[in-house]
Amino acid sequence: MKTSKLKTFPRSCLRGTAILLLTLFIFAALLWLYQDLESGETELNLDRSQSFVLTNVNVLTMNGQQVLLDHAIVVRDGVITELNPMTQVTADDLSVIDGKQAYVMPGLIDAHVHVLDRSYAKSALAAGVTTVRNMGGFPYHLKWRDELEKGEWFGSHMVVSSPIFNSMEQGDPLAHFRVNEPERARQAVRDYIAEGYDFIKVYEGLHAQTYSAILAEANTLGVMVAGHPSYDLMHKNLDEHGALRTFEHSEEIYDGFLAQTFDNAKAEAAAQFFVDHDVALVPTLAVNRELTRLSNEKYEYLQQTDQAAITPFARFIYEQTSFKRWLNASPELAAYNLEVDAYLHHLTQLMHERGVTLVLGSDAGALTGLPGPATIDEIELMVAAGIPTHAALTAATVNAAHSVDMDQQLGRISVGFQADLVVLKDNPLSKVETLRDPMMVIQQGRAFDRADLNQLRDEAHQHSNWLLSVARHLNFLLFG
Repeated sequence: MKTSKLKTFPRSCLRGTAILLLTLFIFAALLWLYQDLESGETELNLDRSQSFVLTNVNVLTMNGQQVLLDHAIVVRDGVITELNPMTQVTADDLSVIDGKQAYVMPGLIDAHVHVLDRSYAKSALAAGVTTVRNMGGFPYHLKWRDELEKGEWFGSHMVVSSPIFNSMEQGDPLAHFRVNEPERARQAVRDYIAEGYDFIKVYEGLHAQTYSAILAEANTLGVMVAGHPSYDLMHKNLDEHGALRTFEHSEEIYDGFLAQTFDNAKAEAAAQFFVDHDVALVPTLAVNRELTRLSNEKYEYLQQTDQAAITPFARFIYEQTSFKRWLNASPELAAYNLEVDAYLHHLTQLMHERGVTLVLGSDAGALTGLPGPATIDEIELMVAAGIPTHAALTAATVNAAHSVDMDQQLGRISVGFQADLVVLKDNPLSKVETLRDPMMVIQQGRAFDRADLNQLRDEAHQHSNWLLSVARHLNFLLFG
């Protein structure tokens, strides 16, 4: 009788497999160390005084619409210590910056951006955006935020959301934290806040019970929640969304409250919800205008954008997804996008007229727009929609500061506030386009003149390489 023998792999195969696995492990470890140990850099001088007197300036404090003519601002250790007429200021111990009758306003705050590379934070600061709220955080954002706080390189101060909470069914497995179980969601809220994220970001696909659990746990911890509504919860208990600090996108009013109809009666009801619950709206008109133009003007519009400022890794992803979607849009879809875009401007104006608090957010980084330039686009679009210029600037300063829990130190020019300032040639209340060419930007008392701003713009086109970008994201997927 024949007997069978157990087939085994030759020792050489086992040895080869072991070597391959060890090689992959070493490569992964080196990749992790690479992304963990690399740091930001800049050609700018890092040693900058945070104390000076800015003289001969006209000051838009954002405490009202009045412009204080011929004033001086005294800054010590990055904080405004005096704001007085020129004749009353005495600070002989400080260096003097002559403002030459320029106009000064608080540094801009963009409350909805996606910082995909350190270059994006540099782009923002070069445009006068001294603070951004990053809406979709990953571990590397915590690292960049801390580097900026230590002054290792220069860019907009970053307030960082958690990774985006979404449902298992609708969430992006490569970018979202997907969860359907309320208790697991509660634990994730605790974990992300313990890891150092500043607040929680929620998305529309979340189930009602999970969304409610996130809001409740965040409330227990005393941290804010911002983002999209849960469509499931909107049908079951709309009022729970009153716990949101900000409601993102006028488009979500159109999709959620209005069920994609041009129903002004429902829009009025939506406005009343925001007012009753003191929830601010972040319109993000700029990103919708981008997709509208992409779908209608196609490559003619794309060629007008600064594609070299988009990090290559993100550009590759967008070319396979968003760009492809809108560049290949049918004439019917393109026409529909035009109609919706116009209605979103109407919605935003209606919200303002009904007393809804508006917070400026551009959604820069989601398509072709970049933090900084897209921020100014958003301001101009709000003004074009019929919102008074002062109200649009308030959305980008006072209201935006509240959205990041920093309204006692940012968003106004006042004694005791942080010296985050933009110096402009003209009065932005009468000439909003002057925001596109700041003469000087001051962040935490550090002054950046035109040459510095040009250097920041150059560095905004210097991105991390592919390997590093992929390694960062792998770190999130494996350990985040």
